[in-house]
Amino acid sequence: MAKRSRYRHVRALSRGLNVLAELNRVGRARPGEIAAEVGIDRTTVYRLLDTLEHEGYVTRASDEYYSLTFGVRRLSEGYTALDQVTRVVAQELGRLLPKVLWPTDFATFEQGTMVIRETTHKFSHFSVHRSMIGQSRPVLRSAMGRAVLAGASEAERDVMLSIIAKSGYPDAAEAQDARYVRSLLKETRDRGYASAVGLIESHIGAIAIPIRSPQGVAGSINLVFFKSAMTPAEAAKRYLASMRESVSAIEAELSRLAVAKPLY
Repeated sequence: MAKRSRYRHVRALSRGLNVLAELNRVGRARPGEIAAEVGIDRTTVYRLLDTLEHEGYVTRASDEYYSLTFGVRRLSEGYTALDQVTRVVAQELGRLLPKVLWPTDFATFEQGTMVIRETTHKFSHFSVHRSMIGQSRPVLRSAMGRAVLAGASEAERDVMLSIIAKSGYPDAAEAQDARYVRSLLKETRDRGYASAVGLIESHIGAIAIPIRSPQGVAGSINLVFFKSAMTPAEAAKRYLASMRESVSAIEAELSRLAVAKPLY
């Protein structure tokens, strides 16, 4: 037998949470669309959205579409299993988004692949992706992975390449090609950022830079864009300075906290 609550069910709160959950699922939607999906009348949805907007959890665009704001992160901050490094990065990615508009990710090297640990895809109007956290990318075929390799010490990089070579991942053979890796790293360092276009998805490009901590390379952040919109060089010209400012702030905080152990 289900345990009976001592208190009356707060219907308005449940409805507000349903609205947040629906926006989390679809990314952005109009009030009528939300009403149809969650089974709440449109007038109530408008009132809920107005309240959520006032509290800083949703934002309304000029086309009447609503989407979540970075403020929803406050709801999970005390619960999630994100480590201190990801928490620090999440704050800076939130500050970076209004400057660059395009989505950004934070990823770390884990068992031969790059694992996305934080993202602003859900909050960027330029993104077609939503549930990115936990997804992985090949190290040598992604801007994030190339940035991490370029930013790692020789000892760190040797360990990473050895793991990739034995992993069976799509870039395992590339990790064994010492000449290719040297050329890729030199090109990345000379340019000042890593890039990749069409290697993960044919229509997507990205640039990335590493994040270093006192314990070693902690990961990297990228900026993702449609390759039809610009080249990596154009993206770097427009956004690299802002990305570097964010990384500098992250690295300063990691040094202060003395965290960020290598995750491989």
